[in-house]
Amino acid sequence: MDMASHPPDDPAECRRLLADLLRSRDALRRQAEDERRRAEDERRRAEDERQRAEDIRRRADELERILAETAADYDRLQEEHAELLETLALLRRYVFGPRRERCSDDPNQGRLFDLPAEPAPAPEPLSPAPDGDAAAPRPRPARTPRRARFEHLPHIRIEHDLTEAEKICPCCGAPKVKIGEDESRELEYIPARLEVRAHALPKYACSKCRDGVASPPAPPKPTPGGIAGPGLAAFVVVSKFADHLPLYRLEDILTRHGVYLSRSTLGDWVRDAAVSLEPLAALQRDLVLRSPVIWTDDTPVTVLGGDEPGSTTGRFWAYIGDDGHPYTVYDFTMSRSRDGPAAFLSRYRGFLQADAYGGYDGIFLASDGGIEEVACWAHARRKFYDARSNAPREANEILEWIRQLYDIEDRALGRSAEERLALRQRQSVPILDRIEAKLDELTGRALPKSALGKAVTYARNQWAALRRYTSDGRLTIDNNVSERTLRLQAIGRNNWQFLGSAGAGPRAAVLFTILAGAKRHHLEPWAYLRDVLLRLSAGETDLGSLLPDRWAASHPEHVLQHRLDEARRRAARQKARREHRRAKARPKG
Repeated sequence: MDMASHPPDDPAECRRLLADLLRSRDALRRQAEDERRRAEDERRRAEDERQRAEDIRRRADELERILAETAADYDRLQEEHAELLETLALLRRYVFGPRRERCSDDPNQGRLFDLPAEPAPAPEPLSPAPDGDAAAPRPRPARTPRRARFEHLPHIRIEHDLTEAEKICPCCGAPKVKIGEDESRELEYIPARLEVRAHALPKYACSKCRDGVASPPAPPKPTPGGIAGPGLAAFVVVSKFADHLPLYRLEDILTRHGVYLSRSTLGDWVRDAAVSLEPLAALQRDLVLRSPVIWTDDTPVTVLGGDEPGSTTGRFWAYIGDDGHPYTVYDFTMSRSRDGPAAFLSRYRGFLQADAYGGYDGIFLASDGGIEEVACWAHARRKFYDARSNAPREANEILEWIRQLYDIEDRALGRSAEERLALRQRQSVPILDRIEAKLDELTGRALPKSALGKAVTYARNQWAALRRYTSDGRLTIDNNVSERTLRLQAIGRNNWQFLGSAGAGPRAAVLFTILAGAKRHHLEPWAYLRDVLLRLSAGETDLGSLLPDRWAASHPEHVLQHRLDEARRRAARQKARREHRRAKARPKG
C-alpha cells in the first residue's frame, strides 16, 4: 500500500516516518550543499586556471614586447656604435691624418672599375720625358734673370777700396793699376716710413674791392676730417682684410714706425673707407646679379655686442659671378636663416650653385622656377669618402665613378660651353645613370644612420640638382670656387677672431668685396685700393672705370705677374699628372 496515499494511523510510526523524511531531506540538502561546494571549488579552480593562463599570456606578451624593444634597442645601439666609430675615425683623420680626399697616393695604381663603353676622345699627345721614362712631364718654370728682377729698384753704389799703402806693390814699390772690379750685390730692407704732407692753401683777396677771399680747394681725403691720407687708409684696410692683421698688431707696427695711433682711430678709418667704397661694392653686386650662374656659400663669424650679453654668430655670404661678370660680392647677416640670401637674390633669375643648405629650398620654390638649383659633387663625394672604412666596396665603387666624372671635366677645361655640354652628354650622363642605379640598390640595404646610408640619402635627395650641371656647359661640377673664396674669411677669423659689433658686419662685407675683386684679377691690393679711395673721395662718378677688371686693363703695371705665372705652372703640372694617370689607366693595344 502506498504510504503517501494511505498514511499510517499510528502516531509513533508517523513520527518515525517524519524523522526519516527529515533525515532524507537533510541528507539531500547536505548532498546538494556538497555538490554546490564542489561546483564552486571547480569554478574557483577553473577561474584560477583561467587567471593563471591570462597571467601567463600577459607575461608572454610582456616578454615578447621587451624582447622586441631589446632587439630594437640593440639594433639602434649597433647603429649608434657604428656611427660613433665612424665619427671617431673622422675626428682622428681630421686631427692626425691628411685633409686631402685622395683615394690612392700611388700614381701607378690603376682603376678598380672600367670606364663605360663610350667612345673616348683621342688623348692629347704627351711630350716625352728627357730620359725616355714614362714619368709625367714636369715643365720647368722659366727663370727670370736675377738682375732683371731688381732693375725697377733704386740702386746705391757703395765703393770699397784699398788703403793707399795696399795700392803699392811690395816687390818693386810701383803703384798698382786698377784692372777691373768685381761687383757683389745684396738686397736690403728699409723699413716703411710715415711722412706728414702739409698742404699749403694760399688765400688771395683784392685789396681794393674787398669782394671776398679766393683759395684753392682742399685736397680730398678718404677719412673726412681725419689725418689719414689715401695710402695710409689703404694700408690699414689691406693689412686687416687682406693680410689678416688685427688692429692691435697694426697699432704696434705703426708705433715701430714712430707714430702711435690707437686702434679706435684705426677702426674709424676702416669705417670711413667702407662708407666711401660702398657705391663701388653696390655696383659689383648689381653686376653679379646679372650673371646667368652664381656660386654661393657662407661661413660663420663671431660678433660681439647686441641685445643679448656675450657674443653671437653672424654669417658672411659669398656670391660669385661667371667670367662675363667677374666679380665676387659678400653679404653679411646676423643668422643663417634664409632671409639673408632670399633678400639678396630676390631679383635674380638663373642658376644658383650651392651646398645642400635647407634655407635655399624656400628660395627655389618662391622663385617659381626662376632660380634653378645646381648641387655640388664635391659635397656628395666627401660623404662617400667618409664611408670607405665601413662599406669599402660600395663607397669605393661610387668614388671611382665620381673620379671618372671629374676626369671628364678635366678634359673639358679650355673648351667652349657648347663643347663642354656635348662632352658631358656623351660621357658623363651614362656614368650618372650607373650611379643612380647603384643608389637605388643601396637604399634598401644601407643602414640609415651609417655613413654609407647618410651618403646615399644625401645623394638621392639632391639627385636632380647633382645632374643639372650636365644640362648647361656654363655650369661646373662642384661649388669649390666658393669654398676657396671663403678662405679669406677663414684665415682672417683665426687672427682678428671677431667683429666688434653687428654694424661692423656690413662694412666688413664691403671691404671684403673690394679686396676679393683685386685678388680675383691678381691686382696689387694696396695700389688698387689707394687709387680707388683717392678717386672716390675726389667725387669720381665713373664707377665702371674702378671695377677691378677694367682697372687692371688700364694699370697693367700693378698686375701681380708672378701670381699669374704661378697659377699657370700649377695648372700645367696638374694637367700633366692627370693626363699621365689617364694614359696609364688606358688599356694597351
